[in-house]
Amino acid sequence: MSTESAVVRREVPADLIEMTPDNGALGQWILATPLLLFLGWLWVDAFHLLSPLSVDWLNTVIGLLLYGVIVVLPLGYLAHRLVLALPRLFQRAGWNIQPLVAVAPAEQYLVRYRIRQKHWAANSWRRVWLRAAQGWVFLEIAAILFGAVGMIPLFFSAVEFGFGQ
Repeated sequence: MSTESAVVRREVPADLIEMTPDNGALGQWILATPLLLFLGWLWVDAFHLLSPLSVDWLNTVIGLLLYGVIVVLPLGYLAHRLVLALPRLFQRAGWNIQPLVAVAPAEQYLVRYRIRQKHWAANSWRRVWLRAAQGWVFLEIAAILFGAVGMIPLFFSAVEFGFGQ
């Protein structure tokens, strides 16, 4: 007979508060740099190919400006909104949990938070910049995850059909 008692998870009401990255999201932009550079390189090459202008440096400048306005800010912002719209699915990424009832440090990880409200930060252009940075980090993580999962069948396919022998 076991003397251990079953762990009972207490439900605690809580609010979600949108997190704000430090330093103008510099760390998030640095984390997203590999994906942004790769996509920017592809974008500028496509812009050079399709542009009627014959001045290379002007094509590059216009292409990079359009890349920032058409790709970087909207896709980063949309990725941020998608992840923060589904806090349970994405393990509350981008949110701080504010319990409405006192929680002891010893039971902090044993409680189940029942979310009541989401408190979004005020909208401003600086906030759009911060949200886009966080969104690109989420996209970078997704690219790494899907790339790692996709490499498994690619590896077995290459081994089976004799590549590398």
